[in-house]
Amino acid sequence: MVRFLNVGILQMPVSPSLEENQAYIAARLEELMNGYHKPELVVGVEWIGMYAAGPIPGPATDFFADLARRYGIYLIPGTMSETSPELPEGQFYNAAPIFGPDGRLIDVYRKMAPYRPAEPAVPGRRYVVFDIPEKQTKVGVQICYDLNFPEISRNETLMGAEVLVKLTMDPTELYQINKPLHFARATENQAYLVSTNGVGQFESFHLYGNSLVIDPEGHLLWEAGEQPAVATVTLDLDRVSQVRRHGSLMMDHYLQHLRDYDFPQPFAGSVSEAPLFRQLPPTPGNLEEYEADMRQLGIGVPVQEPRRS
Repeated sequence: MVRFLNVGILQMPVSPSLEENQAYIAARLEELMNGYHKPELVVGVEWIGMYAAGPIPGPATDFFADLARRYGIYLIPGTMSETSPELPEGQFYNAAPIFGPDGRLIDVYRKMAPYRPAEPAVPGRRYVVFDIPEKQTKVGVQICYDLNFPEISRNETLMGAEVLVKLTMDPTELYQINKPLHFARATENQAYLVSTNGVGQFESFHLYGNSLVIDPEGHLLWEAGEQPAVATVTLDLDRVSQVRRHGSLMMDHYLQHLRDYDFPQPFAGSVSEAPLFRQLPPTPGNLEEYEADMRQLGIGVPVQEPRRS
């Protein structure tokens, strides 16, 4: 069986209004599905439902379930503020619902590394890797800052993921520092990496776009610019099998050697006990603590006192 997967990418401006984002996704998805190069899995961006907190499944996600069913696709439309009976009132997860071609909610991935101190979401504690049985493949899901922690991509890979999907809302300031990480995660896990990002202005940030797709040997397959964009990119899933079996560039057997060497992990499950953290203070937990930390460095202090009227 030859295995190809067409992945549709929705690089979009993000509105504070869930309804506006739903309308935008529906319109772009219709355009994609009316083209000749049709996607089988479609991925949106982070925080399309930031200000519409609610349960998953629920009224907000029913809309996306209908879209997945209408077009017979796997759909990860974006992330939302998910409330849950297990959380105190007012708290929420940054969550990505995953829908199957029949409209069924397959799973929900909850961001494991919220972007502190700006993001008040509660951290998730479960890796999510879902099956696409028609392609005999598995897809791992993560959200934005998750990519900066190699443990997340590695564990999803060990769970069988051949494709790592990341939904993002990243500001321009982070473009240069984050871009190389995408290539590292794809290369070290010998997996496809599909990263989406919003574009345009969102509150005080300008989102840089530049969604991209990287192959299992770290080659760039496709990259968007800074404007809204839709695209369908074909992934040759058998490349993953080949690279993992015979090595990247037919030389480097990263994953097989991980098994062979089985490196000791002395701080697994107790990382806070590592000697490194004896030297580091607690992380700022909210914006007030962050601003106080910056003031100690002389950053963010007004050059002049504001004029009084």
